[in-house]
Formats: sequence, structure tokens, C-alpha cells
Amino acid sequence: MFLVLLVWAPLPLASNRSWALGLLSMWVWLLLLASIYSHLRSGRSVLSELKQVKWPLMCLGGFAMLVTVQLVSAALGGADDGNTWPIIEIVTLDPFNTREYLLATLCYLGAFVLVQLILRNESDVLWVLVTLVFSGVLQSLIAILLFASKAEYKYFFMQFTQGERVSGTFANWDHLAGYLEMCLSLGIGLMLSHSSGSAVGRSSLRDRVVAALKFSLSVKMLVRLMLIVMVIALVLTHSRMGNAAFFISLLLVGTCGMFANKKIRKSAFWLVLSLIVVDVLIVGQWIGVERVVQRIQGTALSAENARGEETLEQRMLPARQSLPALMERPWLGFGGATFYTVFPRFKQQNLPPYYDHAHNDYIEIAMDTGFSGLSMLAMLVLLTLWRLRIFWSATQPRLNRGVAFGVSMAILCELIHSFVDFNFQIPANALTFTVVIALVWVLNPSYSRFNASIT
Repeated sequence: MFLVLLVWAPLPLASNRSWALGLLSMWVWLLLLASIYSHLRSGRSVLSELKQVKWPLMCLGGFAMLVTVQLVSAALGGADDGNTWPIIEIVTLDPFNTREYLLATLCYLGAFVLVQLILRNESDVLWVLVTLVFSGVLQSLIAILLFASKAEYKYFFMQFTQGERVSGTFANWDHLAGYLEMCLSLGIGLMLSHSSGSAVGRSSLRDRVVAALKFSLSVKMLVRLMLIVMVIALVLTHSRMGNAAFFISLLLVGTCGMFANKKIRKSAFWLVLSLIVVDVLIVGQWIGVERVVQRIQGTALSAENARGEETLEQRMLPARQSLPALMERPWLGFGGATFYTVFPRFKQQNLPPYYDHAHNDYIEIAMDTGFSGLSMLAMLVLLTLWRLRIFWSATQPRLNRGVAFGVSMAILCELIHSFVDFNFQIPANALTFTVVIALVWVLNPSYSRFNASIT
């Protein structure tokens, strides 16, 4: 049921609707309660299993507590009437949206705990990786088929017009790109987890031919084809930062992986090279990667040098004009999901009247929950990266090394993309990111109980 949940999350407009978020949260917490009941019935201690993740849980739990206090303070002190601003700094200015924000936060917290309780071994981790890669391929196929149909239709009461950029079941193509970045990263880690990384020393042509035939008939080849499908969809989103973040992360993490671990050096080199040559130079030319390149080349830094595309300065305007709001409530923010309510008071230039997000996750999180909330989430990511360093070791099992590569790349992708977008405000993407981080805390860095791999 948890694996089905991961596939379901992006299907109803990335669960970015109140009813879809409510269903997602109920699903997560029912599974969590069932898992806790199972532990109690079998005599296992829930607290002992969560002991090793106490610091990540403190970060997520502290963030949820902060949003809860914002909401409770509004209920006790009275919400804003629209004419005056609350004197109590912690009171949320929009209790309704903050209530939904808290629901999403508790959903992610529950998913993190659920991963720790139900994934018992490396085989379970492998199933999660396979499921997320499958979900990415499913989204890619849906997006490509709809794109090719050039159809106009309504999906969950939202009007779609296909034919320009793929969006699949997401309301926004940039958010589909953000989701595919994570699925692609995990797919690459999945391939590396199956690679032995050792030189076999085949010298004869016959051995090389046999090895090539075995590879073409293996599950590893199927995963490689799935990566190609996801790259096609990622390119067809025409998302500038989505594509740039993916390939920058691929090069950076691939380079670090080759230097950090000699066991994956050769396999990582050929995988990164094949992704660039096959997926970009060959497949990309066929599906129109030049459109993405043209968009990037047409992106100027300032409005004075605009070359047809939205400039970086224009994209950053909402975030820049939100800085005075950060100075007004720097530590605790205006309340979860209050950007839409607060931003009109600080908007200075002729921006569209309807701006529900800052197009910068860092600014928006700080505006909602202050630097306190942003620091807690930053600490969660830093703790995860610190733990990941253990899995880069050549003494670790193959799955651990593959997870280290895939998760590192997924985190870097989202951190880069978040400078100009708001993927963490989309429930499906935020939930997937939480699960990706939680996987790191499930694996045991000292030994492998099952040495799971793709067979």
C-alpha cells in the first residue's frame, strides 16, 4: 500500500488540491497507525527503531510544532481582520491556509516515520527505488502521449491544452521536471547498485560480445531504457532550470563519485558518458533538445538585455520583493502558506495580481516560517548529506553506494531547482523528496544483511 501511495501521489494534479492532500495525508497516517499496531502486537518497540533517526525527527517535528504554534496562537489571540496586522509575531495571518500547510507537514513527517518502520532490509529499499523509477516512467509515458495527441481536455476540473510542453498529470511542467529529476537520479543510483565496479579483464572479442549480449538481455538494460524515456520527458518539459539542474548534478555527483570510490569509477564514468551522448546528443536531437538550449541562451540576467525569454531578474522579482517581509518577521514568519495573503502588501512593481508562490522555495519557506523553520529543514538536509558520506566508501555494499549516488544527485537537483521554482510547495514532490531522504536513514552503513541487487 505504501508503494501504491508513491505512484498515486503525482496522479491527481500532484496532489496539489485540498481534497487530494487530505486523501494523501489520511493514507499516510492510516498506514503509519497500522504499522505501529503491528509493532506493538509483535512486541517490537517503535521508539527503539526510531532512536537512530532522533535528530532528523527533531528537525521535522520542530518544524511541525512551529506551524502548530502559529495556528494555535491565531485561534487563541484572534485572526487578522484584514484592517490591522497582529501584534503577536507568531500568529499566522491566514489560518485557513496554515491549517492546510500543517496537514501537509504532518503528512511528510508521517511518511518519514513510516519509511523507518516498514522498510526492514535492503530488499525493501530496493522495492522503493524500483517503484519511484516506475512512477517516473509512468508519468513520462502519460506526458509524452498527451503531448503527441495535442488534445484539449479537463482533468480534475483543470483545463489542459497539450502540444507545446509536456506536463503529464502535473498542473505545471516545471513541477513535472522537478519530479522527474528525482526519479532519474534514483534510476541512475539503481543502475550503479547493480554494477560490480571491478575490472573483469576480458581480453578476447568473444568475451566482450557475450558480455554485451548479457547486458542487452538483463534487467539493467531495461532500467537504462527507462532512463531514456524519462530524459525524453524531461527535455520535452522545456524547463530551463529543470534540465540544467539535472545535468549539472549529474556531472558534479558523477565526478565526486568517481574520485570518492574506485569501485564505481569505471561504471559511473560510462553511465554518465552514455547519458550525455545517447540521451542528449542522439535522442535529444530527435526530440528537440535545441528548444531547451534556445530557451537557456535566450535567458538574460537583466531586463535590459532581454532576448525573448523571461529573464532571471524577472523570475526573481517576487523573491526579491519579498525581502522586506522577511525583515518584518525574520524569525517565525507570517504563518504557513501565507505568501499569497502577505505578498500584495510588499509588491512594488507591475507584477501579475495573482502570485501564489515566490518562485523561490528558500524565500517562501523563510517568509512562512521564518529563518527558524528554514534552519530546521536545512539541518535535516545537512544531516542527511553528512550520513551519506559513509555510503561512498568502497567497503559498503553495492546498494548503499548506489543509494548514495542517487540520493545525493536528487538532493542537489532539487536544491538547485528551488532557487527559481517552488517544487517543495507541491505535495507530490515534497513527499517524494521526504521519502528519498528517509531512505538514507534506513540503510545500515556497517553491513548488508541481504546484499540486495537487481537480478
